[in-house]
Amino acid sequence: MIFGLFCLNGIAQNKNSTSKVVKGKVINEITNEPISYTNIGLENTLIGTASNPEGQFRLGIPKSMEDRNIYFSALGFKNDTLPVSQLFTREYSIIKLKPQSYDIENVDVAVRSKVLERVLRMASENVPYNFIAGPVNFVATYSNNKTVDLLTKTEESFGVLIYDKTGYSNPSKLDAYNWRNYNLGKTSQKENDFTFSTGKTNIDELLELDLVRTASSVLDPEILDRFELSLKSEPTVSGKPAWVISFREPTPSLAGSGDFYANLYEGEITILKNDYTVQKITGKVRAPKNNQLGKSLAIGPSATGFFTDVDYDFTVTYSNLKPDAIVLNRNYELNGKKVEEVSRLDIEKVQTTGLTELESREYFTGE
Repeated sequence: MIFGLFCLNGIAQNKNSTSKVVKGKVINEITNEPISYTNIGLENTLIGTASNPEGQFRLGIPKSMEDRNIYFSALGFKNDTLPVSQLFTREYSIIKLKPQSYDIENVDVAVRSKVLERVLRMASENVPYNFIAGPVNFVATYSNNKTVDLLTKTEESFGVLIYDKTGYSNPSKLDAYNWRNYNLGKTSQKENDFTFSTGKTNIDELLELDLVRTASSVLDPEILDRFELSLKSEPTVSGKPAWVISFREPTPSLAGSGDFYANLYEGEITILKNDYTVQKITGKVRAPKNNQLGKSLAIGPSATGFFTDVDYDFTVTYSNLKPDAIVLNRNYELNGKKVEEVSRLDIEKVQTTGLTELESREYFTGE
């Protein structure tokens, strides 16, 4: 859409010689923060542009249209219109837009859904600007606490070094898998521990829950129409206004839930209004069974030793251009025993220089 507006602007100006260029910046009237990707254009024409990630814009005005108005429109803000002649008197204009809270409950369900879809699309499109670009190392700690039949408890914790060749500059599930690798610090682990029951970690599943990096689930514009969306609240997060959007996939799919056998998938996503940065994602999933090797994998007809009666929830939090923590709470049965398991990955440090480049993933804790 933005590309199209730039093209239309250029085409129009070839046919109508430009009189002057209007330059400026669009900001939030309350916080003075820039408003990215504001739609800007001459009323009743195809001439327009959009503000950049810093809220800045530049628009050429043909001589024949100097008597028109310029409109400014951004999701989450009230539209504004100003005469071209007024902006001509300024070398650089600061356009202040007032934040607007959508009265979601009083609009048609279809309209409500479209508004929330647009918020999610903008959050997805702005990931490369709102999160750290690669290459990057994340220094993290992995922990796993497991209780079997309320009696046997096991705990493990060790360092993890993650290398992401492209970071969030190209969010996609395939890119995340191809270019995210890690190795494990095994100082507290047993030697030669390569069995699935004791040596395998849940790090892959935790990384898959970073929906911002994988551009999946409600952050995949291609499948947004599969979800039922509702606005839960409009809180202030770290001093900034935000949306909390509830989502539910009525018929869970692998693309939507990331779980091959899910029969329930729902959650919430928190997005800042000023720049569409994702702050938090939570989800709840139920499935009759899961493959031990990963919830996204099918189970063969003759397979044994898989999880049954699976019920889990997850939380992913973000700040400072990166994920802070990924937590997975999961209950299931395995070989007739009830298992309660909590896995988490805490990102403690980010390195963008002096990187350790990793070429593979280390799946087991054994030396």
